[in-house]
Amino acid sequence: TMPAVSLFDFLKATILLSNIKISPAHSTVFKAFFPPRKNTLIICSNVSPPQPVLNMRKSWIEISENCDFSLDNIPFGVCSFPSYKSISSGVPLLTPSTPRCCTAIGKFSVDLHLLAEAGLLDELVAPSDNGVTKISNFHPRIVFCQPSLNDFMACDKKVWVAVRNRLISLFMAAGHEDDVIESNPSLHNNLPLQSNSMHLLENTLYHLPATIGDYTDFYSSREHATNVGIMFRGKDNALQPNWLHMPIGYHGRSSSIFPSLSTSCGSSVGSGKMSTIRRPCGQLQIDASDPTKGSTYGPCKLMDFELEVAFFVGGPTNRDEPPTADNKEPIGKPLTLDEAANRIFGYVLMNDWSARDIQKWEYVPLGPFTAKNFATTISTWVVTSMALDPFRCETSAGKQGGDDLKMNDDAEELNVGKGDPTPLDYLKDPNYGSYDVNLTVSLQPSNTQKTTKVCQSNLKHMYWSSVQQLVHHSVTGCPMRAGDLLASGTISGKEQHNFGSMLELSWKGNREIILDGAEGSKEVRKFLKDGDAVIMEGCCRKEGIGRVGFGQCSARILPAIPFPYEVEEKIVQAATATQPTPKFTNFKLYGFWRSSCTWRVRIALAAKEIPYEIVPIDLFSKEQMIDDYTAKNHMQQVPTLEFNDETDTIVRITQSLAIIEFLDSAFADRGGMILPLEPVARAKAKEIAEIVNSGIQPLQNLSTIQTLDSMAAQQSNPDEGVGKKFAKEAIEKGLSILEDKISRLHAADRKAGPFAVGSFGPTIADICLVPQFYNGRRFGIEVERICPTIVQIENACKNHPWFRAILPDMQRSIDSKK
Repeated sequence: TMPAVSLFDFLKATILLSNIKISPAHSTVFKAFFPPRKNTLIICSNVSPPQPVLNMRKSWIEISENCDFSLDNIPFGVCSFPSYKSISSGVPLLTPSTPRCCTAIGKFSVDLHLLAEAGLLDELVAPSDNGVTKISNFHPRIVFCQPSLNDFMACDKKVWVAVRNRLISLFMAAGHEDDVIESNPSLHNNLPLQSNSMHLLENTLYHLPATIGDYTDFYSSREHATNVGIMFRGKDNALQPNWLHMPIGYHGRSSSIFPSLSTSCGSSVGSGKMSTIRRPCGQLQIDASDPTKGSTYGPCKLMDFELEVAFFVGGPTNRDEPPTADNKEPIGKPLTLDEAANRIFGYVLMNDWSARDIQKWEYVPLGPFTAKNFATTISTWVVTSMALDPFRCETSAGKQGGDDLKMNDDAEELNVGKGDPTPLDYLKDPNYGSYDVNLTVSLQPSNTQKTTKVCQSNLKHMYWSSVQQLVHHSVTGCPMRAGDLLASGTISGKEQHNFGSMLELSWKGNREIILDGAEGSKEVRKFLKDGDAVIMEGCCRKEGIGRVGFGQCSARILPAIPFPYEVEEKIVQAATATQPTPKFTNFKLYGFWRSSCTWRVRIALAAKEIPYEIVPIDLFSKEQMIDDYTAKNHMQQVPTLEFNDETDTIVRITQSLAIIEFLDSAFADRGGMILPLEPVARAKAKEIAEIVNSGIQPLQNLSTIQTLDSMAAQQSNPDEGVGKKFAKEAIEKGLSILEDKISRLHAADRKAGPFAVGSFGPTIADICLVPQFYNGRRFGIEVERICPTIVQIENACKNHPWFRAILPDMQRSIDSKK
């Protein structure tokens, strides 16, 4: 009476019952990418058998049982913290409102760039067949300060594994180590780093996790495809002839993919921040029974959600040949199943909003267009494939095609049988399966905080797996790049409560969905109304493993803007009125009218079009030595730039070149570029600036001249004016060196522009040269004779808007009025 089983299955069961632990060195599939824990059995299959109870990892961070972000998860995302005010005395390398790479644990988002700067992500290792492999050529300080995960995604999978394992070790409680990962106390013992790097999720602003280059949407749930086919073509012709032969997909629009601003982390559904999308307008068919009547324009009347799971592509781009100097663009090559499995970085929940009535009219013959390009919402924490590996399971189809087809209840219900085609060799996956991810959709009308769960589905309802989708996408040689997003298509099960869209739940508008409304009332839906919020959630649960969840994917529907867009101007005005205030405001410049260093900063402020208040400091009257100013500039020098940062804290910066670099970086989107981006040009511009700043300017300072005069006066035969003579010689020598250097640079390139480094616009080099030329003349140097090239540069600068109103004599009259 026992069912027939293979010898392999029998041996697996025997090993499990005997509680034998197999060494990871003998694993042929998982290898280093899913290292074993205590009491964990490694088997030769991607589909997990029943396993013994695992020792759940423990963290020193408090994590509730229903929290999506357990120690077994460690997702990756991009966050900023606009409301955060640092309690440390240190200066952060990124401002709080700057997006950066993060992870989530418990109720916290954790700043990975700060962990990297603190050295906690150095010396990474990844498991290998021979023990561990040291990770090389990975620079976490650079990778994790980026406003997207693309650079991290582009790394090899062993880097993802190594970073994730290190993070687990940093969050793991002492004494709860396992066979692979040991607790690392570096973060637990560093309270200042904790206070600056760990932020409550409720105070976190979420961004898209990656710059999405290309987006492809598949149609891979057999249950969903069958339902839609029955509605529109009848039960006997539900699936198109090609559907069982390959993953069906179409290319979508990445510019309208928006992040969900909320994350539940086990809190009540619908709590927290809520994203919005707008109901689209478009062409609607006038009479479905008579297409000759054409269409009319108006708001979508059949607005729908689609429950999907999408994955981000990672790893190096698949190339047919390495790039060369003549061909730097990737020439793609098809991916194998094994290669594709290692190119899947991680997964997000997706609501691929649909305008069903617009789609019905436009989709023949090329498929969806405007009905699908207006909005797609994704959850913002990317759950890695490593975190999902313990939840591998069979799909609802069991196996794909062939005489040895194993049918379960779901497959039998869908009339799956021996007539199904076996996938072609490139798609035939010996590790065919999916993940046991419980998915839910809840609706919340605008007049209530109550939500109604309308769908309970599961990622196992996928006929075509994510690996097969990626393999088929690349079969023509399509280059797959890090940050590309591939979506599953609507995920539906066989029962009505498993349906992943309103189209199915209402069965094309023939059924009513009852929702909880305000004050005990009930609301009826067939499709979505304005003000409705759609809240999607997904998580994995298994005994002995912490909950692995995605957070929420949620958004609320705003009313359409009908043609001719009467309210557009109001919306623009409202948006303008609510723009965030600039990061840095209330600029004051403390300086002296004849100071060349002050002059440089004035030019830079003009270059960036920044309004500022002038606070004169008279060096002749020694105002720089007054206690009030000394508290602002301990060197008792000018200039000093003072302003308020985004937390309204007063910030002061001294030293002209430091101020200029700050202005160029903080206002990179304003005015002109002071420092060239090209590395060689940037270095040459700074070289010229430093010759002036360090080699000439300090030797001509009033304090230097006065010191030399004072020393000379103490001699038996004092030499009057020795200070000025010394300054003149230093200036003349420095300018002669600069003339030689700059004239050679210009002579080497006849196509060079008129400014110091051969550019067609001024740079920091010119900002330093022009004030120095002024001082050269003031000390009686014949600059026209010894520096003809620099004189031409000076003339070009005088006609440039950065320099026109900043001449010292003009500034003297302004300062005198203060």
